[in-house]
Parts: sequence; structure tokens; C-alpha cells
Amino acid sequence: MMMSMTGYGKRELENSDISISVELKSINSRYLEVNHKIPRLFSEEEDAMLALVRKKLLRGKIILNVNYTLLNDNLNQINLNENKVNEYISISRKLNSSKVIKDELTIDRLLTLPEVISTRTTSSNISYKRILSKSINDAISDLIIMRTKEGENLSKDILSRLKKIKKDLALIVKISERTQKEILRNYKKKIKLLFDDNDKIILDDSRLLQEIVIFMEKKDIHEEITRLQSHIDLFVDCIVKGKNEKGKRMTFLLQEFLREINTIGSKTDNIKTSHLVVSIKTEIEKIREQVQNIL
Repeated sequence: MMMSMTGYGKRELENSDISISVELKSINSRYLEVNHKIPRLFSEEEDAMLALVRKKLLRGKIILNVNYTLLNDNLNQINLNENKVNEYISISRKLNSSKVIKDELTIDRLLTLPEVISTRTTSSNISYKRILSKSINDAISDLIIMRTKEGENLSKDILSRLKKIKKDLALIVKISERTQKEILRNYKKKIKLLFDDNDKIILDDSRLLQEIVIFMEKKDIHEEITRLQSHIDLFVDCIVKGKNEKGKRMTFLLQEFLREINTIGSKTDNIKTSHLVVSIKTEIEKIREQVQNIL
């Protein structure tokens, strides 16, 4: 099973005291990075929530947003801190009496001053832990489901491109086998054209064959083809059999794909083979773009 790093999950649950909304977004990243916005009310659970996200989601840039709404009016009462109000009024009167500052302290200004307004809402008197835990777990499950579906789509696309690469590679093998037979015939023909019929030069077939073999060994691509075919088989196994966090291994294998196909391209003089090499490199690049989003 292959999973994408892209996903989205959201869950909203409530009880008689509170309504909680947990939203998770995930995009591709080389490492695990968790950005979060968690209200102060849930500060005691913050470390546990982040540890759960890291354990379940493994890799990618994760954005976690937690919001809540209090449903019990008794838990959401606003209170006036009369002691603070009296302190601010006293300071204001002193400043006015000193004639250094002349300004009136209005009610609007007073209410914006620190600690004038307070609420009784605390985590200890709200029943929220069970639905918070369920919300975060359900949101993670939703995101993993989306990652899995996205991974299935990526898997189908990559397998179709690997099939195209194997088809092109098979054509290169056929061309290579035919080319080797032609090299000996054309090489000998070109050498004979260098001499006139009157030249008393006798070509030593064994020596000529030796030179051609050396030349053909430099142009031989069978080892590269064998290795590339092996890498493709490993890549397919990684898709259908491997465990999670396949993206890094796939990236390494694609580097080996490019290494072998570049060597094949540098060794060939055949136009058709060169075109097939370009086609294979194009498919490899498209696979590489997809693999960047694989967990």
C-alpha cells in the first residue's frame, strides 16, 4: 500500500459543555514538520496531541488547527474585577489632579485595560478530554484515508509510466542486437573503401575482428540495460509490497534509473535508440515529480 503525503481531515464533536473542531492538513515535505494552533484551554493536552500526530503521520508538513465553542452558559460568564477598576480610577484621578495630564478615563477605555474583565472558564471545570481525544484521532484517520486514496492514484500513474519505460527498453534491446550485427559488416565495408583495388594491402580478418570487438565493448549497453531492468523490478516491488515511508527509497532508485539511461544514451550512435532514451528520461522525470509527494 502506497500513501501520498497530501491529505485533509476534519472532525467536529460536542457534548453539553463544549463543541470542539479539529482540522488537519498535510502537504509534501522532506521531513516531518508540525505547525499547530491550539487554544490555551487545551494546553495540558498539547504535547500528547502533537506526539500522536507525529506518530501516526510520519512525514510531511502538517498543519493542525483546534477550535472550540462553549455551549454551557454557566462556563462562559464574564466578570468585572472591581479591585482593578478602582485601582485604574485612582491612578487616573491622581494624574488629572497633578495637572500634568488632562484626560478623562471613559468606560470604553477602562474595559480595554488588562485584567478588568475576566472569565471563570478553566480546563478543570469543563468536560472535554474524551471528545478532544476522539476528535484528534478521527481527524487523523480521515487524513490517512485521503492519503491512501491519493496514494492509489499515484501508484496507478507510476505503474503505467514504468510499463512505458519497460516497453521502450525492450525496443532498445532489439535495436542493440541488430546494431551489433551491422557494426561488423559496416566497419569492414568502410575500411575497404579506404583502399583502391590496386592496393596490395590484405586485411587480416582476425586482427580486424579484434579491433571491432574492442570497439563494440565500448558501445555495449547490455550491462546498463540489465541493471535498469533490475531497478524497475525493485521499484515495482516497493510499490506493491513495501511498507510505509517508501518515498525516500523510490527517490534513490530513480537516481539509479537516470544513471543507467544516461550511460545508454552516451554509448549509442543509433538515432532510434537516442529517441527512446529521451522518451524514457521524460517518463523518469514525471515519476520523480510524483514520488516527491509519496510518504
